[in-house]
Amino acid sequence: MCSSKWDGYFNKVVENKTPIYFVIGEDDEYYGSSPFKEVYQELVNFYKKQGLSDEENENYVDLDVKNNDYFLTQGIENQHGQGGHLFSNDPNIMGWLFN
Repeated sequence: MCSSKWDGYFNKVVENKTPIYFVIGEDDEYYGSSPFKEVYQELVNFYKKQGLSDEENENYVDLDVKNNDYFLTQGIENQHGQGGHLFSNDPNIMGWLFN
């Protein structure tokens, strides 16, 4: 997900078991990483209510909060504005989505 804040409903996502990989910088300039952490936990709880184990949950929702070093070692100082480019070119992130 390349945004800083989830503004939708979860029911269709959970119903269809749509995989979501949340990736954000710990110090994202717009909202910080807290909104992603909260939404991630809500989705995990929804899936648990459906009877999914923690291991099964990992197939549908993942949270990857990148620390400042992730950006700085790649010459990026603006986590929000330039992070999307890094994320879309990161083989670990894209691998989760497309494997």
